[in-house]
Order: sequence, then C-alpha cells, then structure tokens
Amino acid sequence: MTTHSLDACLRLVADRHRRRVIHHLRHEASGTTTIDDLVDQLHSRRPDSKNGPPQDREALAMHLHHTHLPKLADHGVVEFDHRSGTVRYQPDEQVETVLDSLPGEVSLPNP
Repeated sequence: MTTHSLDACLRLVADRHRRRVIHHLRHEASGTTTIDDLVDQLHSRRPDSKNGPPQDREALAMHLHHTHLPKLADHGVVEFDHRSGTVRYQPDEQVETVLDSLPGEVSLPNP
C-alpha cells in the first residue's frame, strides 16, 4: 500500500455515508443495488448523538447522486449508471482492509 493511495483511500472512507454505501454493497448478494435502495438504507438508519439529526431523504439522494457515488466511482469502488440509477460494487482490497480495521460503526447491521 503506497502512501499516496492510502491517503486517497482514507479520504474516500472519511465520510460516513460513503462507508455505509460500501458496507451495504459489500453485503448485497449481487453486489448491485439502486440509488433508491441506498437512500432507503441510509435514511432508515437510526440517528444518534454522534451523527446529528437525520438528513432529509431528498437531500440525501442529491448528495449520493452528485457527491458520494461519483467519488466512489472515481476511486473505482463502484460503477454508477446515471440513467438506470444502478450502482455496482467493484471490490477494492485496500478500501476493504481500511474499513475492516475501523471500529464497529460500519459493521453494524441495518436496523
């Protein structure tokens, strides 16, 4: 693992929404989902004091579509089809190693 790629990986997983997207896709049998499903999964998470109040569903969808999924795609972790709204996971050993080393936040089951 090079320092440059490690830095890029850490920046990628620094956001909780991106960590949760990766977590969700890693545990999907097909490795594929839709933006709507991701929004549902992220929006249904119980808020806690660390993460603040729940984000508006529409705002979350916009952030996923315009920020988080493009960043994940630029890193090669997902293939994102804007037209169909399909998101396909592309396993990345380095990202998975970093995520697996983090505390339990990411590995919590969906409520």
